[in-house]
Amino acid sequence: MQASPLQRSPLKLAVRAALLGVCLGGALPSIALAAPAAGGTQAREWNIAAGPLDRALDQFARQAGISLSYDANSVAGKSSPGLSGNFDRQQALGQLLLGQGLHAEPQGDSTWLLLPQAADTGALNLGATMVTGHRLGAATDGTGSYSTGAVTIGKGEHSLRETPQSVSVLTRQLMDHQNLTTIDDVMERTPGITTYESPMGGKYFYSRGFKMLGQYQYDGVPLDMGKDYVQADSFSANMAIYDRVEVLKGASGMLKGAGTASGAVNFVRKRPQAKPTTSLSLSAGTWDDYRAEVDTTGPLNDSGTVRGRAAISQRDRGSYMDISKRQDQAFYGALDIDLSPVTTLGVGASYEEVDATPCWGGLPRYADGKSANLSRSTCLGQSWNDWQSRRSTFFADLSHQFNDDWKLKISAVHSRNLQDTKYAASEGTIAYDNPAPTANSYAALMDYDHKDFGLDAYVDGKFQAFGLEHELILGANGSRGTQDDVYAIQNLPSRQSIYQPDHHFPEPANSTFWPNMYRGGTVKETATQYGTYATLRLRLTEPLMLILGSRVSWYENRRQSNNLAWGEWAVQDARTQENGEVTPFAALIYDLNEHLSVYASYADVFQPQSSYATADGAALKPKIGENYELGIKGEWFDGRLNSSLALFRAIEKNGAQTDYLSFCATSSDGYCYTDAGKVRAQGVEAEISGEVLDRLQVFGGYTYTQTKSLNDIDIAKEGGASNTYVPRHMLRLWGDYALDGALSKWSMGAGVNAQSSNYRVQTIKLEQAGYATWNARVAYRVDDTWTVALNGNNLFDKTYYNTVGTASWGNFYGEPRNFTVSLKGNF
Repeated sequence: MQASPLQRSPLKLAVRAALLGVCLGGALPSIALAAPAAGGTQAREWNIAAGPLDRALDQFARQAGISLSYDANSVAGKSSPGLSGNFDRQQALGQLLLGQGLHAEPQGDSTWLLLPQAADTGALNLGATMVTGHRLGAATDGTGSYSTGAVTIGKGEHSLRETPQSVSVLTRQLMDHQNLTTIDDVMERTPGITTYESPMGGKYFYSRGFKMLGQYQYDGVPLDMGKDYVQADSFSANMAIYDRVEVLKGASGMLKGAGTASGAVNFVRKRPQAKPTTSLSLSAGTWDDYRAEVDTTGPLNDSGTVRGRAAISQRDRGSYMDISKRQDQAFYGALDIDLSPVTTLGVGASYEEVDATPCWGGLPRYADGKSANLSRSTCLGQSWNDWQSRRSTFFADLSHQFNDDWKLKISAVHSRNLQDTKYAASEGTIAYDNPAPTANSYAALMDYDHKDFGLDAYVDGKFQAFGLEHELILGANGSRGTQDDVYAIQNLPSRQSIYQPDHHFPEPANSTFWPNMYRGGTVKETATQYGTYATLRLRLTEPLMLILGSRVSWYENRRQSNNLAWGEWAVQDARTQENGEVTPFAALIYDLNEHLSVYASYADVFQPQSSYATADGAALKPKIGENYELGIKGEWFDGRLNSSLALFRAIEKNGAQTDYLSFCATSSDGYCYTDAGKVRAQGVEAEISGEVLDRLQVFGGYTYTQTKSLNDIDIAKEGGASNTYVPRHMLRLWGDYALDGALSKWSMGAGVNAQSSNYRVQTIKLEQAGYATWNARVAYRVDDTWTVALNGNNLFDKTYYNTVGTASWGNFYGEPRNFTVSLKGNF
């Protein structure tokens, strides 16, 4: 039997606390370090309904956050009078088992075994009839699962089956198995998500044919991140900090107010744990890719009411592209403090840093759009390219349990991102008869300062009416984002050889950019939005639930810019405001049986577009629309396996469209815009996640997306695809199987990322044919502490463009075949 917390060495606790204290900036000098008391000693209110014993035990396991294992025959046909009153966890379990002929044996901090009273506990073999009366919770760290028991992206905790929209969850185990260490990695492996690389660095994300611009949450707090500049949108997410990533697909206006029909991403950070644990991970891979991570957590006082967590990550990597290299660092520290048995304060901070020599701009093609088949290592940038990015983030939340039915949660996040960039790139098409083609070279200098603050507060409660249980969520949230940016782009005197690039052009002094720029200027922008929201889950009958929700939003944006674009200066000082914008949501969920539910949902779309200017200098009016979804969801093995199949349709109106015949220096790209766009996206999504068979974990999905332009500034485009970047067919699939018997220390994983063709049309059509890349993993568990693994990506070394640009720039190859060997220890 595992040693109790009281038997743990005070020296180990001191070492752990010292490491946590260093990472938290020495914030713990006054905490007494002693062995923590056994968990579950604090009394609390319990309210478990009378009924079958197995159901009562399941309710208890959920509320207590523990695992109960027992022989199914030992509880079959037995009933429980339920439980009501104030008990600690062990007393509560004892009350439930009174008169049942069972007793509980602790197997660890959160695992209990139920055995017959007269049984020899040392010899009993539960065999194949053992079941676990414990569902997965929302947290995924340490579960070893590719699925989750609940998501928090929609406020409160609800299972995937109880969520009437498509949600993908990338768990801690899945990210570890696939070596997903950045937000780009995560989104590229998420079913239904298309990534598109910006020539200025970073990536755009698309879902259901729409761009996911700024649709981010941190622990459920919405932030208006990204704005005009994609690096601020996709940079900050070193996965060492997060427990899981929840990706909602479809309209997300109920979460934030402003939002498209694309969806939202919720980053849920790792929380301190009651059980002392430390993990160490080391890896080395192709292109001099080296990474190290330490993550430690545990109680910091003898009662366990103060818990800490610290994580450090360091990565140095080269690239398949010439001159490109990057260094990433992340530091994370957090405390959870039980102010009382029913109130917990959580605080945390993270610091993420990037120091890189990037290769941006992409590659050109032949003048007719055909691929020039350049080497994948080709980079048309310079050795002095430099990208410095620093992000500091502070978290705080307070949760209070009024009773078993009602709770309050208040959360806040503040983030600041500083970026200093200087780089060169080239653009120009290639003629078939030119043996030594060259391209125009330019250099860019950028200084960006983005600040984001978000606050969210809500109460979540259950109540009885008409003999059934219902749920009500009432809350308010708001966000404020500011950007203070300066940028300048100038031509370089030398042209770049495309077949034999020169990476050593003279570096222009910073002082030369402003007087010689052909494009650049300053942008100051502040976007503020806040609102109130409510969600009511009404149980109309035992199998039928009606969900009604609405958010009322207020939005204000102030943009001041002074820009030069192609020879003309333009000054903008614009303020836009939207008051009392109502975003409704409605859904029905019908339980077909204990495993399957069908649902239908509707949501509104509301998205301000104030960063785009019309020909007369006015900001565009907001984009509006509606989102419909019809689906079926399945849940098996106490939630350890989840599946879904959904039909969706979304229509967006008043969409911003570029008027290429106009000029507006106040716009980010120099062109004027109209709100003439009306588009429709529809399709099918199928997804599966979790334990399909014993020892077999699977995560993946198939997506069919059809986009259509219903109204366009260019009449010739009406009736055609509105977003050609998004492929019609997409498959993301990964599975891992732990072998048994003599090979029980081995596990093997494999997966595929496949999609049909996508293309981009300006004056000509540039297309990437459909492709598939295959990945695999083999791991060996050396002992109970150490595991070594080998991951391979793009095993058949497929050559393809993961981003299709124009004939003269913006085409990016996908990574060639690469391997990573890793060593991980859990203590």
